[in-house]
Amino acid sequence: MMARLYARALPGHRATGERPYKKGRNVTLVGAMSLNGMVAALTFEGGLNGDVFKYFVEQMLVPNLWVGACVVMDNLSSHGVEGV
Repeated sequence: MMARLYARALPGHRATGERPYKKGRNVTLVGAMSLNGMVAALTFEGGLNGDVFKYFVEQMLVPNLWVGACVVMDNLSSHGVEGV
Protein backbone atom coordinates (compact mmCIF):
# COMPACT_ATOMS: atom_id res chain seq x y z
CA MET A 1 0.00 0.00 0.00
CA MET A 2 1.37 3.40 -0.94
CA ALA A 3 -1.01 5.53 1.15
CA ARG A 4 0.42 7.20 4.25
CA LEU A 5 -0.81 5.81 7.54
CA TYR A 6 0.21 8.83 9.66
CA ALA A 7 0.04 12.60 9.21
CA ARG A 8 0.72 15.87 11.02
CA ALA A 9 -1.72 18.66 11.73
CA LEU A 10 -1.73 21.96 13.55
CA PRO A 11 -2.33 21.64 17.30
CA GLY A 12 -6.03 21.16 17.99
CA HIS A 13 -6.83 20.12 14.39
CA ARG A 14 -7.32 16.67 12.94
CA ALA A 15 -5.24 15.55 9.97
CA THR A 16 -7.49 14.41 7.13
CA GLY A 17 -6.87 12.95 3.72
CA GLU A 18 -8.05 10.45 1.18
CA ARG A 19 -6.60 7.25 -0.13
CA PRO A 20 -7.58 5.15 -3.13
CA TYR A 21 -9.79 2.16 -2.38
CA LYS A 22 -9.55 0.50 -5.78
CA LYS A 23 -6.18 -1.01 -6.57
CA GLY A 24 -6.33 -1.08 -10.36
CA ARG A 25 -4.17 -3.18 -12.65
CA ASN A 26 -0.46 -3.82 -12.37
CA VAL A 27 1.65 -1.83 -14.80
CA THR A 28 5.19 -3.04 -15.46
CA LEU A 29 8.03 -0.84 -16.68
CA VAL A 30 11.18 -2.39 -18.13
CA GLY A 31 13.90 0.01 -19.11
CA ALA A 32 17.54 0.64 -19.81
CA MET A 33 19.39 3.89 -19.38
CA SER A 34 22.86 5.25 -19.85
CA LEU A 35 24.67 8.37 -18.72
CA ASN A 36 23.17 10.08 -21.78
CA GLY A 37 19.54 9.14 -21.01
CA MET A 38 17.06 6.39 -21.87
CA VAL A 39 18.23 3.63 -24.19
CA ALA A 40 15.00 1.61 -24.34
CA ALA A 41 11.73 1.37 -22.38
CA LEU A 42 8.65 -0.83 -22.41
CA THR A 43 5.48 -0.53 -20.32
CA PHE A 44 2.58 -2.97 -20.28
CA GLU A 45 -0.25 -4.19 -18.07
CA GLY A 46 0.49 -7.30 -16.05
CA GLY A 47 3.66 -8.91 -14.80
CA LEU A 48 6.96 -9.57 -16.52
CA ASN A 49 7.66 -13.06 -17.80
CA GLY A 50 10.52 -14.58 -19.78
CA ASP A 51 8.86 -14.17 -23.18
CA VAL A 52 8.17 -10.46 -22.69
CA PHE A 53 11.67 -9.83 -21.35
CA LYS A 54 13.23 -11.70 -24.29
CA TYR A 55 11.15 -9.55 -26.66
CA PHE A 56 12.37 -6.40 -24.91
CA VAL A 57 16.01 -7.48 -25.17
CA GLU A 58 15.85 -8.62 -28.81
CA GLN A 59 13.59 -5.94 -30.28
CA MET A 60 14.25 -2.86 -28.17
CA LEU A 61 17.48 -3.11 -26.20
CA VAL A 62 20.02 -4.80 -28.47
CA PRO A 63 19.31 -2.58 -31.52
CA ASN A 64 20.08 0.49 -29.38
CA LEU A 65 23.31 -0.76 -27.78
CA TRP A 66 26.76 0.35 -28.89
CA VAL A 67 30.18 -1.29 -28.90
CA GLY A 68 31.44 -1.48 -25.32
CA ALA A 69 28.01 -1.09 -23.71
CA CYS A 70 27.51 -3.04 -20.47
CA VAL A 71 24.09 -4.42 -19.48
CA VAL A 72 23.53 -5.17 -15.79
CA MET A 73 20.63 -7.36 -14.65
CA ASP A 74 19.64 -8.84 -11.31
CA ASN A 75 18.71 -12.48 -10.76
CA LEU A 76 14.98 -12.15 -11.54
CA SER A 77 13.86 -15.45 -13.06
CA SER A 78 12.61 -13.68 -16.20
CA HIS A 79 16.16 -12.48 -16.88
CA GLY A 80 17.48 -16.05 -17.02
CA VAL A 81 15.42 -17.41 -19.91
CA GLU A 82 17.24 -19.19 -22.70
CA GLY A 83 18.35 -16.80 -25.42
CA VAL A 84 18.86 -13.79 -23.17
